[in-house]
Amino acid sequence: MSRRLSFTHDPGAPGDSGEGEAAMVSICLVIIVTTVRVVRNQYIRLTAPETTPNSQPIKDAKIETAAVKDGKEGAVEMADLKITAALPDQANGAGTGTDFDEEDMKAMEAWTQPEPYDPSPEFREKFIKYLSCGSVEGDVSKPEEGSSAFKALYYLSGINWPKIGLVCLVVYFIWIFLVCFGIMGTGFKLLGGKDSAKMFDVVDNPISGLMIGILVTVLVQSSSTSTSIIIGLVGADEMSVSTAIPMIMGANIGTSVTNTLVAIGHFASPAELRRGFAGATVHDCFNLLNVAVLLPIQWATNFLGHLSYEMAKGEEACDEDVDDCEATEFIKPYLKPYISGVASYDKKVAKYVAEGYCDGQCGDSASSDERKAVTEYVCKKDEDDKLDCDEIDGFKKSWLDDDVLKKKRLPAYVRFVEPGYAEYFYECPIVEGCDSDVGLTAELWNRTSDSLTAAAAAAAASGDGSVFEVCHKMKSGLCDGDLLKGGLMLDDWNLDDESAGALAVFFSLAGICCVLYLIVQTLSIVIKGFAARYLRIAVTYNGYISMVIGVFVTIMVQSSSITTSVLTPLVAVGLISLEDMFPLTLGANIGTTITGIMAASVVTSNPVEAWQVAICHLFFNIIGICIWFPIPFLRKIPIEMARKLGVTTGKFGVWFPIIYVAIVFFAIPGVCYGIAVAATS
Repeated sequence: MSRRLSFTHDPGAPGDSGEGEAAMVSICLVIIVTTVRVVRNQYIRLTAPETTPNSQPIKDAKIETAAVKDGKEGAVEMADLKITAALPDQANGAGTGTDFDEEDMKAMEAWTQPEPYDPSPEFREKFIKYLSCGSVEGDVSKPEEGSSAFKALYYLSGINWPKIGLVCLVVYFIWIFLVCFGIMGTGFKLLGGKDSAKMFDVVDNPISGLMIGILVTVLVQSSSTSTSIIIGLVGADEMSVSTAIPMIMGANIGTSVTNTLVAIGHFASPAELRRGFAGATVHDCFNLLNVAVLLPIQWATNFLGHLSYEMAKGEEACDEDVDDCEATEFIKPYLKPYISGVASYDKKVAKYVAEGYCDGQCGDSASSDERKAVTEYVCKKDEDDKLDCDEIDGFKKSWLDDDVLKKKRLPAYVRFVEPGYAEYFYECPIVEGCDSDVGLTAELWNRTSDSLTAAAAAAAASGDGSVFEVCHKMKSGLCDGDLLKGGLMLDDWNLDDESAGALAVFFSLAGICCVLYLIVQTLSIVIKGFAARYLRIAVTYNGYISMVIGVFVTIMVQSSSITTSVLTPLVAVGLISLEDMFPLTLGANIGTTITGIMAASVVTSNPVEAWQVAICHLFFNIIGICIWFPIPFLRKIPIEMARKLGVTTGKFGVWFPIIYVAIVFFAIPGVCYGIAVAATS
């Protein structure tokens, strides 16, 4: 396995200032346009109730369903388009199922209705006249008799230029969606960055690790962020691989909340809400089932830990003097100036919180003998002659390396209160100060001779209460800084973390809902007809090819939440079926692991452990796909679970998805987190 990815990326020279303003103006315009359009549509419906809404299927749609006999393939013929439907007992992994109800079939058929474009002769004449500035003449009723220039212009006049313009508009909408998604992630991090980082402190068993992985990912709205933090903690030797694996599983579950929330945005149409919620929760169902099978096995055998170690044991740390130890990104460099222009997030502060350096971090270089001596003084030995460091405030087992304190965990001062035992302090325990005439403090360790000083040896033997300095360069206040470090909300609006986070979440969520609405409305014109047919063919041809599509798209945007959130509205409006959504979602799950792999490739310490976690994330998803997709009977389980959730939503309305999200993603993980905190306090 190669340690470093060979991709190179050059986003170009930085642009002029004003990216944040441009992003906010675009978001506000999208919200205004959507509001005006929705109000206009409601007005039309109230004044002309007989008008069929655009989202409803064509009443006279002709649907012919071929009979399915003896377990063979059936076919659905829709407007001269035949879509192969895979039956439950078909083992080739291909696209759709045959149990669509009539409403879903009509919605899907409406997308494939051809809409020919035939401009009027008057339009063609004006097009040719204006484009040629009146220099080309001819009869549009007899184009074959005109000159070559007239024929060329006549051909250009027949191109559907409005649709091309709408395609460009869709690209612009997708750009706004990605920017909104990034701003939303920043907003959630500002609101819960420090608190979510603290959650890593109470992980002491796989169940708490799983639940905290879910809760942290929901709070920061990004599995990429949570998995990168986890890999960073493992790489910094602050967390073990066996502890990190259940948290990675939890992150897989937590990331599916975003597209579930997107589905709720279709509350205005019960049919779209039912289909959209089913399409969104197929992601949830797969991850929940996968965890239910693999977590107990992992807990009992640590098979992922053993497998990943054999694959990663030869990895080396990234050399900052030789390599560029920064993770490779693809599309994000083009979005980051706009996202950071609105609000920029300080990752270092959250990292210090997660690693537990809020009280202090020693910046000295200490020998193993010094660290061993300090450890023996500040940690008492129990009856079995084992170190007991629990009296140190905030102590965790990750502070030790082979029963010796890590150099960054050394105290600033120690005070010998009894023979052979000293108290641990981040700050000077003497009221007058350790540099005053009254409290002048000597050094504990002579680093020139690499031995205990004579005064310290005498104090250690007598326990006379003397105070000695251990770490000369104790860094303090690392967690006191604001998470908001720049952007429009800090530089121009002077907001604090909480206000900026709340405002960023509000604008981004509103922008995401509005831009997805506009994307669907625009796609109903752009894709309808032949484009919809080809899209249907692409996603129904073979499930494994759909997975590859999901992997590729997710690698490019580096977020499975973005991929599934874009696909969910397409399921809601009937363009993509639930069976088509499933393999695309599985591919997105594989694609999102690239972020962890990139994070592991640039760690500067403990590379083997960091790579283990990244590999575990990848294999967790691959093994899950091998379980739940190739065999038709097992493939049907998550799909039917999601369909049942969609049907229940159709019965009870939008309140069921809200309650589902509250229970699955907040209540259950929150209660488990509370129990874990109580157990460790």
